[in-house]
Amino acid sequence: MKKINYRITVNINDQCMKLGFRGKLPDDMKGKSIRLQAIFTQRQVDRRFPMEVRLEETELGTQILADADIELPYVFYTPPRHKVNLIFALWCGTQEQILNEQPFPIQKEQFARPETQTRKRNLLKFALCTVGLPFLLVKDYLEEGKNKEKAKHRANDTVYRVSGYNYSPRQRNTDYFAVKYDSYVARTKTLAGNKVLFLSERLPEEGGNLKLIKRQLEADPSIEVTEFINTKTIDALKKKEIRECARKCAEASVIILEDFYPQLHRLSIRRETKVVQLWHACGAFKTFGLTRTGKPGGAPQSSMNHRNYDFVSVSSEAIRGIYAEAFAIPTRKVKALGVPRTDCLFDWEYKKQRREQLYDKYPMLRDSHVVLFAPTFRGDGNKDARYPADAFDVNHFMEAMPDNTVCIVKHHPFVHQKVEVQPGWQDRVLDLTGQDHINDLMLVSDLLITDYSSSVFEAALLELPMLFYAFDEEEYMASRDFYFAYEEMVPGPVEKTFRAMTKKAAKMLEEQGNAVEEDSDESKRAMGEKMDRFREAFLGALDGHSTERISTFIRENYLSGNKELREN
Repeated sequence: MKKINYRITVNINDQCMKLGFRGKLPDDMKGKSIRLQAIFTQRQVDRRFPMEVRLEETELGTQILADADIELPYVFYTPPRHKVNLIFALWCGTQEQILNEQPFPIQKEQFARPETQTRKRNLLKFALCTVGLPFLLVKDYLEEGKNKEKAKHRANDTVYRVSGYNYSPRQRNTDYFAVKYDSYVARTKTLAGNKVLFLSERLPEEGGNLKLIKRQLEADPSIEVTEFINTKTIDALKKKEIRECARKCAEASVIILEDFYPQLHRLSIRRETKVVQLWHACGAFKTFGLTRTGKPGGAPQSSMNHRNYDFVSVSSEAIRGIYAEAFAIPTRKVKALGVPRTDCLFDWEYKKQRREQLYDKYPMLRDSHVVLFAPTFRGDGNKDARYPADAFDVNHFMEAMPDNTVCIVKHHPFVHQKVEVQPGWQDRVLDLTGQDHINDLMLVSDLLITDYSSSVFEAALLELPMLFYAFDEEEYMASRDFYFAYEEMVPGPVEKTFRAMTKKAAKMLEEQGNAVEEDSDESKRAMGEKMDRFREAFLGALDGHSTERISTFIRENYLSGNKELREN
């Protein structure tokens, strides 16, 4: 990428920074996806903050314009001890350019965080708040533009601030969890032994990251492995379960996650304990974590979510800066050591064995064209996850497929709706949602049809042909957004209507194994090159040895006799 000329405007008022960026877009970046990060650096610690980018045509050429309102007290996990410099990172597709020619200095005092007062619980005040709650709800309802949910949250926050009590079971149980954690930490002033805690709100998958690392560490007799796996969210946990979880967290030398665990970020975790985030997905596709600050459903800037991770493993060097932004942690804490659950995809014997097991279990898959339909969910999370039933009519889909086609439907684990299959197709349509690992199902598939699912990364490792059914791309983009231009990134054709997708799927199946015309060969060659670039950018650290590398890193850095203290 060519260097760009730029200028910035900075206005700091009451620790709120209004930041503006202006620069000329080089010709070689035109027509490509552009992202910008403001990077606050202090010695070995940095914080990457996403900026909203827009392009504007002027007489001087295409201009990059970006703005951000940044609350300085919440830039770093803990207030900085040294002067801070502000620089920028410009992303063109997956290529990153650090713009540090004009670092802007900011004094550490600007980042001082206001002292939080401990809320003292007062039952009398809580009772009075409860009596006046209807009036408070009406006031907040009107002030929030007649939005019921926002009014309820605002009223609850007011009661919590005044009385120390609130009406939210989630908040009450989270506070209880934090109190019990602190009491257990006080009892165990020093950690004894090498205790590793595996923590999750969902059942770990066989062959998933948690189980693979757990199995590897259990083989070491010097390590004591424990777990707290409970599919109930914090608001539904019993007090006994909350105490058990808090105690295990307080006694652990290492806490290992593979997903978001909300109540963990309410804690002031003891300095000796290290938090490892394996994350469940490869690559960087949909925006997540604190990248979504300011977007619908995103956390506020003051949120401590994700920010106490000490080590995050990712699938390539190119995306370390993306994960650092999403988790609001220093880039050095994100390491491209791989993703354990992909190791099996490099094991030829394993793949052969799993294929035969699936063929024995589902005989109709053998000698058939197998289409794997595996979209992601719509909604905000596991409580309201869904997939539009009318978006994919499997019966009409099968009518257009070659005669020897079998369709496997594999919805996201959050989605529990059943697929309605007409009697004529019941022997050629399998609804395997909640059954069999999707990676295994890819081994017997000839075509993956998906949309915005992270399964695209495993499919790329297996060189499985892909078709992208993005009927709601604009709507999805508005609510979730992507790190890179969707159609520029995905390694397969994109269709926007059910009819076009069905027609394309049938054509792709018919072409497999048949002689095709020269122009089709050229198209396949171009798609193959795009697939190679995709793998290089997002999957470069995957080689079948991720489990071994990550386990070794944890043992050598966090479970040795000379553990380092938690850093900023």
